Amino acid sequence: MAELEASPNPNPKPKKPTLCEECGSNPWKYRCPSCSRLTCSLPCVKSHKQHTSCTGKRNRTEFVPLSQFDDDRLFSDYNFLEETKRVMESAHRMLAEFREGFRFNKMPVRLRLLRNAAYRRRIRLMILPPGMSKREKNRSRYDQRFVCLYILDFLVCCVFIDFGILDSKK
Repeated sequence: MAELEASPNPNPKPKKPTLCEECGSNPWKYRCPSCSRLTCSLPCVKSHKQHTSCTGKRNRTEFVPLSQFDDDRLFSDYNFLEETKRVMESAHRMLAEFREGFRFNKMPVRLRLLRNAAYRRRIRLMILPPGMSKREKNRSRYDQRFVCLYILDFLVCCVFIDFGILDSKK
């Protein structure tokens, strides 16, 4: 029996690293989901990300062999597909709202005439959405009888500075 106890194991298992792979002084506590690097603390995690340009996020689309596929992976895949579906539906809703908001036929006739007249004169006319105070104040209109555009509100960005101030006090 003494011989059996003393004989070395023919298939020794390789030892798993127990120390932090970044600093090498403390036992590891965290495993990077992206590259499986072992770290012990937040400074080591940040140092690892900086040195290796690692994102720290697991690649959700990487191949997983069937032997390693478990309930957690299935749940993660399901959540990924649900998130993809949610983003796609949100994009479709936003696109529909965008198209509806800028649909030419929904514009009042008065503004449609003004916009057409400006377009024919190669004027870039930007009309604010309903409810904006500048749109309420703006009285721009198109007179079909006289074929005239009346635009009452001009925005001019100028600064006048007078350098010739005389000081008559002595």
